[in-house]
Amino acid sequence: MAIKLKLLIDKEKKRVVLAESDKYFVDTLFSFLTIPIGAIVRLSRKKSNIGCMDALQESVKNLDSQYLPTEAVKEMLLCPRSTWEVRTNDLALNVDTEVTRYYVCTRNCAVSHPLISTVKNVRCPCGRVMDREIVYNPNPVTNGINEGVFVKRTMKFMIGDDLRVGPISTMTCMSLLDKLGVRDRAALEEKSVDVGADEALHILRRLLVSNTPLTDVFLQKPEAVEDAFHALKLSAEDIAIDKNDAGKKMSLKLLISKSKNRVLYAEATEDFLDLLFSFLSFPLGAIVNLLRPGSSIGCLDNLYKSVEDLSGDDNCIISQECRAMLLDPMLALHSGCENQLLPVVEAGPKTFDISKHLPCVYCYSDRHYPSYPCSRSLLLHFINPKLSDAATESGGGFVKGPKIMFMVTDGLDVEPLSFISGISILDRFQVPISDVKERVVSVGQDQALSLLKAALCSRTVLSDVFCRKKVDQSQIKLERDQ
Repeated sequence: MAIKLKLLIDKEKKRVVLAESDKYFVDTLFSFLTIPIGAIVRLSRKKSNIGCMDALQESVKNLDSQYLPTEAVKEMLLCPRSTWEVRTNDLALNVDTEVTRYYVCTRNCAVSHPLISTVKNVRCPCGRVMDREIVYNPNPVTNGINEGVFVKRTMKFMIGDDLRVGPISTMTCMSLLDKLGVRDRAALEEKSVDVGADEALHILRRLLVSNTPLTDVFLQKPEAVEDAFHALKLSAEDIAIDKNDAGKKMSLKLLISKSKNRVLYAEATEDFLDLLFSFLSFPLGAIVNLLRPGSSIGCLDNLYKSVEDLSGDDNCIISQECRAMLLDPMLALHSGCENQLLPVVEAGPKTFDISKHLPCVYCYSDRHYPSYPCSRSLLLHFINPKLSDAATESGGGFVKGPKIMFMVTDGLDVEPLSFISGISILDRFQVPISDVKERVVSVGQDQALSLLKAALCSRTVLSDVFCRKKVDQSQIKLERDQ
């Protein structure tokens, strides 16, 4: 389904001043806050240009399964699920059009082992793989069409080029024109555009790397922005997070070029990889919440703040549940990590009632009836794909231990530790062995948050977090006074 969007354009400066929309487009914009970073990379076919996230997901793809606790872990990280995917299926325009699938055992094990998986080929207690598919079929008349998913259906909205969303107001629009320096009405023109899945995905990608995503998508040639990487000029102050961290910590050994003052690579164990790989499962809303008071990532803060502002108006956001879903989305079930340093919350245990999903593609009897509903109500429990013993409890990590060593480059390429690969990195940056020094650093919550922020904004993540010289604020004040 395509959505109509009305644009007001400044012809002289060739930019979108604002857009007008009903609930359909705003629902789609707000749904972006529920999408995990790894899903955006997947939808972008690893060309998201979001910091080092493309490289991080490619490292997961290339990592040999011998370093993973189960075969299913790779699928979890390459195709992370959203906690609210069932609700976003109700969107009039959903950027992720993939059908929600679940998997059960190839044998009729449901009675003795009432288990279901969100990942294909998880091992069933009987020894076979769970690869028989159950497709979730939402109601043919959806909430997105009739009642709205996040915002109420009677509302009309204005959206700035920087994705600030609010109810339509004449005075607000006039103030925006004045702020943008638009004095002549003749400089403005109206334009109606159709927004389909491709345009919505393009907006999603641009909002993370640009302050003008609507102009990028609707007024510029796609090739002009498709491969552009808007790396932020990060200083230590930009990424340093100080939350008085007193929690658990891990050690990380860095190989640093003394002359270039940059990290060449790190030697890390599975706990550090668990931290990095977990970033792929973080929804955008959870990232903003973690990095508050501001993430400084494209227009993401503006979108988040719009939900906060509209939550104070009873006529806008449908419910408090929707507000929490957008502003503090949980990780999908079993997507959390046992060694997680960051205060992220994983969705709790849930069950799947097969009788509610019709037509039934799997019937627990001696015969398979693909076009008839299941004759019994049977609750299936979700298996944890990270655990090898078909358990349903939370926990586990993404990388097998203990103490297997890996190397992580400044751009978050990950591979098993290799001296030859290390020498290759030195050659690439033309760093002599005599210029290399070793440093052991401690990574706690503060550093983990800084790593998350840098991973979304930069392609020299380890250097930005561990090697940038801090600015002497007293010296800056002195220079200003002079």
